[in-house]
Amino acid sequence: MAVERFDTSDRRPSSPDSVLDSLLDGAQETNFRRRKSSKESANDAQNVKVVTLEEVRKHRTPEDAWIVVDGEVYDITDFLENHPGGAELIMEHLEDDNVYEIMKGVDESSDHSHSKAAFNMLQQFHVGRLPSKVAETVPSSKTTFKASNGFVLDLKKPLVLQVGHLGEDYSDWAHQAIVSKETPFFFGNKFLEMNTRTVWWVVPLVWLPVICFLEFLSVQRGLPLYSLPPVMATGIMWWTLTEYSMHRHLFHVKTTSYWANTGHYLLHGCHHKFPLDGLRLVFPPAGTAIFCVLFWNTFKFFIPNAVLPSAFGGGLLGYVIYDVTHYFLHHGVAFDSITRKLKRYHLNHHFKEQTTGFGITSTLWDRVFGTLPSATL
Repeated sequence: MAVERFDTSDRRPSSPDSVLDSLLDGAQETNFRRRKSSKESANDAQNVKVVTLEEVRKHRTPEDAWIVVDGEVYDITDFLENHPGGAELIMEHLEDDNVYEIMKGVDESSDHSHSKAAFNMLQQFHVGRLPSKVAETVPSSKTTFKASNGFVLDLKKPLVLQVGHLGEDYSDWAHQAIVSKETPFFFGNKFLEMNTRTVWWVVPLVWLPVICFLEFLSVQRGLPLYSLPPVMATGIMWWTLTEYSMHRHLFHVKTTSYWANTGHYLLHGCHHKFPLDGLRLVFPPAGTAIFCVLFWNTFKFFIPNAVLPSAFGGGLLGYVIYDVTHYFLHHGVAFDSITRKLKRYHLNHHFKEQTTGFGITSTLWDRVFGTLPSATL
């Protein structure tokens, strides 16, 4: 599997549309801006920043967390809340001078082994190395990715029309996460670009009134009021199965052709590549409307006329809960044991076992269909 490295310098993507520059500023700096002083050169080990253990020990708080992994020093402050095991698990070992064995899962009883992808992702937070490691080769750092077919993808340019050219390497590339809170840009056209971004609260704002109208419509068609709750509950249960099925069989289908890669990137690949991109975490209402039309015109042949709107409204409510929950799992702070487990469960899907854990709002269907993760971080 090809592994990419990204430049942490002060260079920023040159947007094709200057109007977007303020929004896209720093979008491809995969280490956050305050790390840009730690630029490394892959060809000159003398340019590597030497960090003493004494200096590392000054950065051991939730607001400023550094760790050492086999002599390499990483600033993981911005990743704490997104760690699949929770920030508290990292904090337990923040006083350790080397967490390599812990990450490798030497203590099997803790079941804390990290995947190769997790170690690769860690390079984005590299700030230097201990004196004893300076003589070794430094990981390369660049803003491009060269596919096995010779195509070179440039992260400083709009991505959507590039990803299709990755061919058979697309899937591996899309699942090597870039952990950055910045938003990459997809298109050079301002109108297209802005329509790929959706703030989370737009989802309930748009669809809750529609749900209320659908329930009212069922009552108008003759459905008794006492039937609304069970019919809606059935719709919600239907949605949880749809959520699981789409995530497993559509969002994670392996693609290799140009248009299939491009379509997959827009649908779900962009989320796995940039899991902290808060503006492309929920589904745009226009895209949801397309799915709604397809589902409605399918179910109207099987569900009684009076029941259809209420059942569909329940399914739509399930979707709203799903999208809001999904946003919370990436950007919210867990407040009890349930939210901690659910957050850990989903982030495990992103950073460790991407072929399991397809449920978002619950683990129900993963348990039914045998895709429950073997372990979580």
